[in-house]
Amino acid sequence: MRPFGWVALFDKQRIHYIDRGANVKRGEINIRCPWCGSADPSEHMGINLDTGWYSCWRNRAGHSGKSPLRLLMRLLNVGYNEARELAGLGEGYIDPEGFDAVAARLMGRTSAEPTHVAPRREFIQFDKHFKPMDDTVSCRRWWNYVYQRGFDARDILPMCDRYSIRMARDGNYAMRLILPYFLDGRLVTWTGRAIAPSTIRYKDLSVEDSLVPVKETLFNHDIAAACGRRSTLVLVEGPLDALKVDYYGAPFGVRSVGLSTNSVSEQQALLLEELAGRFKRVVLMMDNKTDYGLVDSMRMKQRLSFIRGLQVMPVPYNRPDPGELKPLEVIHWAQAQT
Repeated sequence: MRPFGWVALFDKQRIHYIDRGANVKRGEINIRCPWCGSADPSEHMGINLDTGWYSCWRNRAGHSGKSPLRLLMRLLNVGYNEARELAGLGEGYIDPEGFDAVAARLMGRTSAEPTHVAPRREFIQFDKHFKPMDDTVSCRRWWNYVYQRGFDARDILPMCDRYSIRMARDGNYAMRLILPYFLDGRLVTWTGRAIAPSTIRYKDLSVEDSLVPVKETLFNHDIAAACGRRSTLVLVEGPLDALKVDYYGAPFGVRSVGLSTNSVSEQQALLLEELAGRFKRVVLMMDNKTDYGLVDSMRMKQRLSFIRGLQVMPVPYNRPDPGELKPLEVIHWAQAQT
């Protein structure tokens, strides 16, 4: 497969390459590895002109791939759609490591197109015990919990509606706030946050019952992805952190996604790489609750080094985590990012 001419594209974009030398294999051209950056003293990344696949001699495991768009995004510091345009690839092109392919792979399909035989179910639905939030007395305990988490009273019901948040009185998730995860327009899993003292704060839908488990996707992915090229994407730990930043930051072009823990999985990394290309700026904002917060931030920054220009910021106003920010604090911070 030859999706486009690498040589012509590099000539047009004035990207230096070599077609001969000690590190250059037959049928390939070499460039300086954009992931290694200045650590690559010469041209250690080889690009196969027939397949379009690429690999760095210095780091084959981490700096290789099949997606021409992923490589262009890194080389030229552009977003996903701009890379597609520069490559001359139409909307029908399926990027082997792009969102469509990643979503298909996570949902148990072998390609971006659904097949007649799927190893996993095609959809899941909310549990019958899950109910939308409203202003009736029966919802008061859940409403009070969200209010106590620092959301403005007048924003609670609109926010729950926007993010499809549910409440559960009975069943396996009784006395929990249900936070759903959507990927590619589908409900793929959820987690339930206890609204009363509990030994388990977050109860995730099991891996077996999920289309995509919690740690293989991102909370609020679809809303953030649908917003076009905006100002800032904020990566946070928990779904409630993401809700606070996203809801109050959205009017100023600030969106947020939750990793669900203080680590990132390989599947989340793939989704983040595509998502990050839609934003001018990506900020990592880890919890400040313990002395390990800085260590977590540095470890996460290294893990997410593929995101060009990633910035690590402490939670503003000395709050222990983004979910503890007051609405006006998020608004003021978001205004300062524009």
